[in-house]
Amino acid sequence: MRVAFYIPHSATDGVAAIALSWVRQLAVQYPEDRYLVLSDSDLQEPFHERLAAVKLPRRFPLFPFWADVRLYLKLASFKPDLLVNTRSDQAVFGRWPQARVTSLAALAFAGQEVSFTPIPFSGYALLSGEEKLHIKEQWSFGREFFMLAGPLPSESQLTTMLQAFSLFKNRQQSGLRLVLPFSLAQHYPKLAKKIEQYKYKSSLVITEQISPTQMAQLTGAAYALLSVASPGSALMTTVLAWRAGVPLLTVQDQGLSAIAGESLLYAESETKEAIAAVMMQVYKDETLRLQLIRNGQQLLSGFDFSATTVKLRETLRQLAEG
Repeated sequence: MRVAFYIPHSATDGVAAIALSWVRQLAVQYPEDRYLVLSDSDLQEPFHERLAAVKLPRRFPLFPFWADVRLYLKLASFKPDLLVNTRSDQAVFGRWPQARVTSLAALAFAGQEVSFTPIPFSGYALLSGEEKLHIKEQWSFGREFFMLAGPLPSESQLTTMLQAFSLFKNRQQSGLRLVLPFSLAQHYPKLAKKIEQYKYKSSLVITEQISPTQMAQLTGAAYALLSVASPGSALMTTVLAWRAGVPLLTVQDQGLSAIAGESLLYAESETKEAIAAVMMQVYKDETLRLQLIRNGQQLLSGFDFSATTVKLRETLRQLAEG
């Protein structure tokens, strides 16, 4: 079976992150198949040798022609039996059978939806106390830290997060750091020029570009994770947080809470005040923090990611065969 995944904006889109988690595991579990990932972003994920990745030019709404042509040519050359798409606005998709990935980790096709689960990179795991201490000494001067996790937020969302951290620091006077695991200059050039004036700049840890393995290690050592990005981001990050045994703070979402329940701590809105409130709540209540971790571990024990991949592959096969 030959399946192409069209995954634009893979660094910032939560739905793209879900799709990437699937195709990575499919390639490992079904090496007899061929998988192609088409994206307009640099893909940092560790890929199986049977999974090909092609970078496309970014598609701009006012000038989409060149990007659409390149996409069409790559698909025509690959000859997929099925196209899995994280967007729904590309006219070139009519030639191939297709399915669309939703923000709640479902495959949508012909008016139907089949739900699955994001599949975390195997590098995410529980760390020992010694391992956590080593990572904190390496990255945060031995201090506990919050970490922004999952796909990158918009600039306005990141600005709100920094403002929320300022409120937290002002009220708690704690030594906690905030880890931003990416290059600020690369992804947020305007904000990077202003960051030196940020009041709590000394409490920020900006890692620059890091490997997926380093990202997994930082995740496992964090005091708590924060996710405020696009739809689907928190769901993808939820599974990573469960796997790493770290609580996740995110914004209230009905679909997400139906899946994750009381394993997450939800801010009432995306305002700086609401986000700062849950940061303070988890900081002041260690019992709550540990309960969030236990709730996540309990939910995680009910998932079989290998079985999820089997079900996903069978669904893709049925769609490919019509």
